[in-house]
Amino acid sequence: MNLEFAGRFNKPELVLKEFKHWVIIIRENVVTLGSCIIILKSGKPFLKDVSSEEMEELSEACKWFEDKTKSLYGAEKWNYCAMMMKDEFVHFHAIPRYSNPVNAYGYEWIDEDWPKGTKLGKIDISKELFEKVLEDLKK
Repeated sequence: MNLEFAGRFNKPELVLKEFKHWVIIIRENVVTLGSCIIILKSGKPFLKDVSSEEMEELSEACKWFEDKTKSLYGAEKWNYCAMMMKDEFVHFHAIPRYSNPVNAYGYEWIDEDWPKGTKLGKIDISKELFEKVLEDLKK
């Protein structure tokens, strides 16, 4: 996997799942429990350039992400944000949503923006807690 174009997201240790055209990494700036980024591996800069084959596979990546966060943490809905202002390649911030607090890893995770769209804020958690989430999402 070559994500050199992805700058700050080019961190193989954060990879959760790799597909032919897409890769899912855990989001270091945690928004909610299980926040990820889904990156198009070709590095195309615009959605209009994404092929139908790549778009078809995106649904498989989203299915994996939604199934994983629902089964592990009880996610109820998901927000996908494709802003691409600072990072000029096709990618989606994938944010699981929770109507109630989730107690996991000895921490109470609260979705502060529920039921509105996420603001992509950041929850400050310890490195150890982040590593536990990363480990479970990789399984």
